Amino acid sequence: MINPSAWEASSQLDIAETEAVPHSMTWLLCFICVAVLFVNLGRADFFEPDEGRNAEKAREILLLNDWVTPHENFLPVLDKPMFFYWLVAFSYKIFGITEWSARLPSAIFALGCLLLVYHFSRRWCGPWAAVWSALILLTSVEFFLLARIVIFDTMLTFWVTLALYSFYSALHTENEKAKKTYCILLYGALGAGTLLKGLIGLVIPGMVGFIYLLLTNKWPRLQKLYIIPGALLCCVIIASWYLWVDARNPGYLRYYFWDEHFNRYLTDDFKRENSWFYFFMVVAAGFLPWTLFLPSVGKYLWQNRDDKSIFLVLWLALPFLFFSFSSSKLPQYLLPIYPPLAILSGQTMTNLFNERVSKERRLWYLPWIFATGFVVYLFIGGLWQRALPTPIRDSVNQNFLFAGLCAAVLVLIFLGFGCAYLKGHGRSQSAAYVCTSIGMALFFLLGSNLMITASVSRSAKALAQSAAPFIRHDSQIFVYDTYINGLILYLGLDRPILIVSSPIKTTVMGSPYVSMQRPHPALGHGKILLNFDEFSTTWRETKHPPLVFAKAKNVSRLESQLGGRTKELARAGEHVLLSRPD
Repeated sequence: MINPSAWEASSQLDIAETEAVPHSMTWLLCFICVAVLFVNLGRADFFEPDEGRNAEKAREILLLNDWVTPHENFLPVLDKPMFFYWLVAFSYKIFGITEWSARLPSAIFALGCLLLVYHFSRRWCGPWAAVWSALILLTSVEFFLLARIVIFDTMLTFWVTLALYSFYSALHTENEKAKKTYCILLYGALGAGTLLKGLIGLVIPGMVGFIYLLLTNKWPRLQKLYIIPGALLCCVIIASWYLWVDARNPGYLRYYFWDEHFNRYLTDDFKRENSWFYFFMVVAAGFLPWTLFLPSVGKYLWQNRDDKSIFLVLWLALPFLFFSFSSSKLPQYLLPIYPPLAILSGQTMTNLFNERVSKERRLWYLPWIFATGFVVYLFIGGLWQRALPTPIRDSVNQNFLFAGLCAAVLVLIFLGFGCAYLKGHGRSQSAAYVCTSIGMALFFLLGSNLMITASVSRSAKALAQSAAPFIRHDSQIFVYDTYINGLILYLGLDRPILIVSSPIKTTVMGSPYVSMQRPHPALGHGKILLNFDEFSTTWRETKHPPLVFAKAKNVSRLESQLGGRTKELARAGEHVLLSRPD
């Protein structure tokens, strides 16, 4: 076993010797966090399919006044727990049903995650490491993107971070009152994480804590963490919804814990299998621009293997390995490892500036080179279209002036600080932090503008707007052999869209639960899931002209099944709205 007592003493000495952080740096960090997370938060349309799906489930809580069973298109969809939808629904109730209010919970929990990273780093790594760590996490690409969309993973990352922060703090404090507070936060976070996204809210903190105790021989301290009352608190939080929803939907617990957990992890039934090195590519892209700094982080860790570093490495490595062995892989699964990665990077950055003579300090320029180079590339692409990939040309064209302004400012800051550094006048950590904060904020504000224009082609809003003039209060609406998650939300319907699909499909509406269970619709609504024969009959017998959404490439097959021509009313992207000919 490893004896970390000497490491802990060394760590506290390092913190004591760290240069004090001016208050202006902390205020600058606060301003940058608010700007990057909240500016333009509601201007992008909902991205399909995840945002449209999650935003609609929250809307239907208010429509149906059902706070137990999640519904989408007025069908029970029990692939995920209810906690996330509650928060979005509360936001709707306060601020109205908009893109901004739907994304607000994600942004707030991202801010909370930054605060936890700041406090952990400040206590165990020093004040400069705290401001660097929070800035690095904020300005990593994947954290930035997921903090600004309606998705579970930012909130899960907050609860995992709170649980592990509280666990480590409770183990290392002698103050009994503080220990009780940390334990309440620990068990509450474990319960909330499980209520948010299932067993993974327990598994990630649990395996990190277990292996850490095993490696550092701290088992005796475990008995002081109020395990029995803590477990009771955790169980009460979890059972408050899981038992309630199982009573309303018999068989749910078996489906959720077997199919949504073990089956998803062990098999490729969900069609999300990727290669063994998939998550290496995810981290390489998702942690940009700080990925270029990771070799220095590895070198620093090798030279400074203290207790907190052991804990942070386990927090980083164990979830990475756990998800790498899974048969179901998505990029957002790795978001919980970004806080420890940011803390280790912030600690390394601080170390580079604390060393009086360090040739490695120039590695601080690597993230700058990426950010500046990428923005300059976008500006050049705006002038010479063929330099840009086709999917981003429209976004760059619509943000050309802002891209040019960002490129000019980034180049000026970069060159100015570089010249000062070479002359020996720019080696102040404060100057480096100010330059980095402002430069990265501009880089990600440009990114938020690009998201706005990119969302137009990835959203159901344009289709809903083009179809709205043809939809009456008594229109019978179908969607043929596909599903558009945000369509019902953007149309503002208080009734379901009838779904025409093959009964052998493994997912319906993007949900394995709906495909497997074929659940009954919400009270007051008739049959929603139709096969092709039922659709043909309904199409012919409906009194008012029916409307059907379909992919343009499927129109000929649709007409063949109906035995006649259709009339195109509207078109947006790959989808069309059709009706019976006059």
